[in-house]
Amino acid sequence: MSMASIERELKGGHVLAILVAFFGIIFAVNFLLAYLANSTWSGLVVENGYVASQSFNSDLAKARAQEALGWKVDFSYDEDSVKIGFADAKGAKIDTLNLTGALQRTVTDKEDQKLTFAWMGSGLYSAPARLAPGLWEVEVDGKGDGVADYHKIFRFVVKADQ
Repeated sequence: MSMASIERELKGGHVLAILVAFFGIIFAVNFLLAYLANSTWSGLVVENGYVASQSFNSDLAKARAQEALGWKVDFSYDEDSVKIGFADAKGAKIDTLNLTGALQRTVTDKEDQKLTFAWMGSGLYSAPARLAPGLWEVEVDGKGDGVADYHKIFRFVVKADQ
């Protein structure tokens, strides 16, 4: 039993069509990815990096002073709130802070939320938050009567099964 084979000749037009299709797909995918990268996040963390860098040394000094206080800070979250507990170096609960915060995604600004913390008693503060699965950051600022100012960024991951 013999099989008849049909030979096709590869001509210049075929090669041109193959090359145009190949590079056309590559260009289309590259342009799509570039558009999506530019439309989903600006990449800016601060408006002006130079101006922000001018306060680096004072920010570092504040962070070291805050660390020297020895406060014990407990951060937790659930599906609809963010909670932070404060105790001083001796374990006494800190109940005189006025806390504010910002809840942000690390790669987009579409789900950013301002947080207003309420004192829950015994050094615990809570703020309502909508937490979808993914990577989040909470930047917390606290000011209080008779206690030092507080600033910290907490980074955490919300798993999809929560």
